[in-house]
Amino acid sequence: MKRPKRIKQRAQVGLLGKELTRRSRGRCELCLGRENVRGFELVPFPEQPTIERALMACGRCRTWLDSGDVDPIQAHFLSTAVWSQTEPVRLAAARMLLTIDDPEDPWMHEALDAANVDPATLEFRT
Repeated sequence: MKRPKRIKQRAQVGLLGKELTRRSRGRCELCLGRENVRGFELVPFPEQPTIERALMACGRCRTWLDSGDVDPIQAHFLSTAVWSQTEPVRLAAARMLLTIDDPEDPWMHEALDAANVDPATLEFRT
């Protein structure tokens, strides 16, 4: 899969900090880590930041989301994250899984099927 173009996060996502922190309990909503956790907005950005397009992510997960360079060995937590009831978490997990090119790994295929994300648009299928 083609690597996504790096898009700089908007400072306005910080306006959602209290809501995101409450929802996440101060943890990364992908891996549940507690280090260097802050808000992350999913592209495409809506006109105004919204909780429906944002999640709390640790430094490692933000780097993976920005770069599209995910370590499949460290990324097994994504198989849990794609089942999240929180849509931006599920979408972010699926996008990260789609960057891993390992057709031999069955856990990845099961996780992507659960996410219901279109690989072409990187959005939920309707």
